Amino acid sequence: MMTTQFSWTKQWYPISPLSYLDTCNPTPVTLLGKKLVIWRDKNQKWIVMNDVCPHKLARLSMGSITEDGTMMCRHHGWCFNGDGKCTFIPMLTGSEAEVTACDSLRSRITTYPTQVIQGLLWVWPDDTSTAFEDCNSKQPATIPECELDISSTPWHMTEVPVSYTVSVESTFDPSHAEFLHQGIGLFSPQAAVPMQDFAAVGEISAEGGFTLKHQGYNLFNKDMEAMRRFTPPSCNTTIYRYPNGKTNLFQLYFVPTQPGFCRYIGKFISDGNSVKRNFLLEIMPKDLQTGLQHLSAYKLSDQDLSVMHSQEVNQLSLDKKWQRAYFMPSPADVGIITFRKWLDEFAGGRPSWEGCVEGSVKELNDEQLYDRWHRHTKHCPSCRNSVIFIEKIRMFCKICSLIFMLLTLVSIFIGFPLKLALISTILGVLSFFFSYLSDDIRQLFFSSVPKRGLPLLKLYESKEGL
Repeated sequence: MMTTQFSWTKQWYPISPLSYLDTCNPTPVTLLGKKLVIWRDKNQKWIVMNDVCPHKLARLSMGSITEDGTMMCRHHGWCFNGDGKCTFIPMLTGSEAEVTACDSLRSRITTYPTQVIQGLLWVWPDDTSTAFEDCNSKQPATIPECELDISSTPWHMTEVPVSYTVSVESTFDPSHAEFLHQGIGLFSPQAAVPMQDFAAVGEISAEGGFTLKHQGYNLFNKDMEAMRRFTPPSCNTTIYRYPNGKTNLFQLYFVPTQPGFCRYIGKFISDGNSVKRNFLLEIMPKDLQTGLQHLSAYKLSDQDLSVMHSQEVNQLSLDKKWQRAYFMPSPADVGIITFRKWLDEFAGGRPSWEGCVEGSVKELNDEQLYDRWHRHTKHCPSCRNSVIFIEKIRMFCKICSLIFMLLTLVSIFIGFPLKLALISTILGVLSFFFSYLSDDIRQLFFSSVPKRGLPLLKLYESKEGL
């Protein structure tokens, strides 16, 4: 094996799908512990720079993008161009002092190389003087050329309160699906099949990562051939090929944001999926369609979160290296072992954080662990717009309910026909019902924990008699 060390900063990271970025306002993001801000300048170029104004250290992401395409700090109005150079200081306007201050290295903000490929914004988070030259030596780990239409499905992004290490480890552990995701689709312990021929193939290296091959893990995919390719630091490209010629591709990225948190970006592509048309869904606004589709994915991810968080808490409380903390006698554990070995041998055992260190993991309660706002909704324009739309519907229904109830009272006191009072009463009740329903749907974008009744998250169906 190669013995060269892996540099965490001299790499391309997919920081966000373009569809999640605001072209008119700055977007804050954290990568390897660095606080960064993303914005687009007058040349339509995406800029990533340190999220700190050199004046009094305010966060630039609180500011705005001016008409001339510069970033303006909210605190005192200092402006910066896409190269990080200060271009305007309101309290020194037109003076020689302003020129001197703007030319000073102390007023300059560090910027990072970026590029856009396959609908993702990529950033090279190295702040050395040669970063813009070094970044040309590598290419981002994009979706490989294949027979599938890689643009057929959109990117999905979440940021979870689980570490990078446990997140990547889980993605190379496919056999957990039948047990952890019981009740979703065809996943069931009864369908589990012991994995065979799970092994690393070829060289394992610092920059090249590793490739794994294995067969199926349930009754429905036992004959398929799978390839899992880890391209450091974030990418897992998984391809399933079935005897009938069907191919599935999973492109997943795990971006280390800060200790205890990881950003997931991914998409699923298949040549065998037939899209079922839903008339009710199709007549809804596009953002609401997308938002409701995103809601359907939470149960599976909640199940993942529940076990990964508990694993992380237990693992750190033992204060043992993974080799001693884990007992992995099964061939199905090869993926976990291979990733952990790569991490230990080439990458220092964990991401290299800036300005923070990994410590003990605080056990989160259900409200914190299953929070959907910080996990996804605040990042996703479609889900945010869905919340706004549903809130408008809710308010409209409340107003309608009040109007119809007043109409009922007026009809009774004035002596209008009973039929009119009955109709207005029914419409009032229906309006109240839809107001109540829309409020519950709106809440689904904020938390997996039920709003009404006991605040207990139901991850699995209870057995009868229990």
